[in-house]
Amino acid sequence: MHTHQRYAVYHANDLFAMAVPQASHWHGDRSRYYTHVADVEAPLEQVFALTNHIHHSWTSNPEVVWHVTTARLRSTSVGDVIVSYENGQAWLVMPIGLQELPSDNETRAADAGTSAGNYMTQQDTPPNHRC
Repeated sequence: MHTHQRYAVYHANDLFAMAVPQASHWHGDRSRYYTHVADVEAPLEQVFALTNHIHHSWTSNPEVVWHVTTARLRSTSVGDVIVSYENGQAWLVMPIGLQELPSDNETRAADAGTSAGNYMTQQDTPPNHRC
């Protein structure tokens, strides 16, 4: 059984990120590269589908709280980031599935020269998979 958690959805500001997703941008100047566009209460496996225009505008899905921004309204896509409110874990949307990003603490440790945070695993659930 899946538990419903809250996730923040960030859309990449540069549409070139759809062609070449940049995990390093998440840990760089986040506000430069991403805009917080929505909060979603659902299992992680459904967040991508719930923030896509499929049969209607995703902003009308009851699980979604859309944040009105100056950014153009679009569906979640490759290069965007989903973040768990529960533990801060972030995932980069890839062409197939989600790529787990190292935590901010792991990234700081890696930048300091340790081996922590030098890994990224790809989640085996395609972003358009619905449970």
